Amino acid sequence: MELELKKLTKEFQGFKAVDDITLTMSNGVYGLLGVNGAGKTTLMRMLCTLIKPTSGSILCDGKDIFALDGEYRRILGYLPQEFGFYPEFSVHDYLMYIASIKGMRISIARKRVTELLRQVGLAKMQNRKMKKLSGGMKRRAGIAQAMLNNPKILILDEATSSVDTRTEVTIQKAMDNLMRGRTSFVIAHRLSTIRNADLILVMKDGDIVEQGNHEELLAANGFYKNLFDAQWS
Repeated sequence: MELELKKLTKEFQGFKAVDDITLTMSNGVYGLLGVNGAGKTTLMRMLCTLIKPTSGSILCDGKDIFALDGEYRRILGYLPQEFGFYPEFSVHDYLMYIASIKGMRISIARKRVTELLRQVGLAKMQNRKMKKLSGGMKRRAGIAQAMLNNPKILILDEATSSVDTRTEVTIQKAMDNLMRGRTSFVIAHRLSTIRNADLILVMKDGDIVEQGNHEELLAANGFYKNLFDAQWS
């Protein structure tokens, strides 16, 4: 599967949150890194068809994703920075509810929920109410809901935000196993979340200013290296 961004731009009242990005991506893990306000979430919200570009296009295997509409969203999994849930639902019931929204058959949904709860390390917590989960556990439940339909395109926005280092490692292990074999995007402002990505895209002021793997970007001694030094010094 190929995703192609062609001169993609998004403006808000004259401000360019995403500025003329052209990029082609296929299966692999892509890390999207940048400080707050760099344009990361705006770019991913367009990839999720939540907002339309001001100009330019996004193609999936040569077809515009907004024209594909539901056909595209059926192959998409998305974890936003903040996701809603009914606090009184158990983890299991929450995932079954999301599966029903996605139109999954009950028998298939039950098997998929059981499998995902194991993969994200929440099998023993499946009967706990969502409101009783820690922040890290909620993020893992969020990753599971994004994976319910076994998406070909997976987008995780700040999957390890606001968690401690130990919890981040746990979430990262779950993510590493689930992201392979599809086109996966991980949005982060912490380098530890995306340093093992196949390709890291560094955003600044709405544009992709650097791209490469972790070692290549460190060797380039540019903006990525500055972020690395600031976070690990």
